[in-house]
Amino acid sequence: MPVSGKTLAFLVLGPVGLTLVGVFAYRLVSPEIVVANESAAVVMEVVVQLPSNRVVFGSVSPGMQSAIYYSSDQADGTYDYTFTFNGAPDETGSCGYVTAGEYGKRVTLLVTAATSIECHETNKIF
Repeated sequence: MPVSGKTLAFLVLGPVGLTLVGVFAYRLVSPEIVVANESAAVVMEVVVQLPSNRVVFGSVSPGMQSAIYYSSDQADGTYDYTFTFNGAPDETGSCGYVTAGEYGKRVTLLVTAATSIECHETNKIF
C-alpha cells in the first residue's frame, strides 16, 4: 500500500519538529554563561570555575559574544573567572552565586571598553 504525501510529510516533519522543540526547551531551561566583549581587545581565553566543574571559552573578538551551557547540578559557590587578553595580564575575580537547580539562569560576563569585567545575572524564563 503506497504512503500518501501527507503521511510521508508527517513521518518526516514530525520528528524534526519534536527535535527542534526539544533543543529550544533545553536552551531555555539550561543555565548558561555568556562572555560579551565590548572592548577593543581580543579575549584569548576565559576560564570560569564553578563549584562542581568549570567551563572554558576560546577567543572572543571585540564586539562579539560566546555562550556555554553548564550543568544545573552544582554545589553552592561563586563564579570564579580568569580572562586572558592578548598582550595584557590576566584579569581574575569572582561574581554571582551558584546553587543547584537554577534552571533558566544566565550569567553574563561583560568586558567593558576599559577591559574591566562586569557580571550580570538574569533569568531566561521569567
